[in-house]
Amino acid sequence: MSDAGADHREPVIVATFPDAGEAEIAQAKLRAFGIEAIVTDQAEMIPTLEASGGVGVEVRAADADDALAILSEDGGEPEPEPA
Repeated sequence: MSDAGADHREPVIVATFPDAGEAEIAQAKLRAFGIEAIVTDQAEMIPTLEASGGVGVEVRAADADDALAILSEDGGEPEPEPA
């Protein structure tokens, strides 16, 4: 069975922050642009990091490039959704 047409929704971490508050701000910014994002505690997910990863923000792999651009300094303002 081929998965050539499968919608790959594997999560990708696009940013990490030292605390949940900053990660939630990034999550809200991504959602304003229409990108679904979740906040994850990297220390709990990967104990070998010993909290060095902080709190991550994950998006679908298909949205990763857009999310990175939005979270960069030149991310700009959200554009209106097409009607």
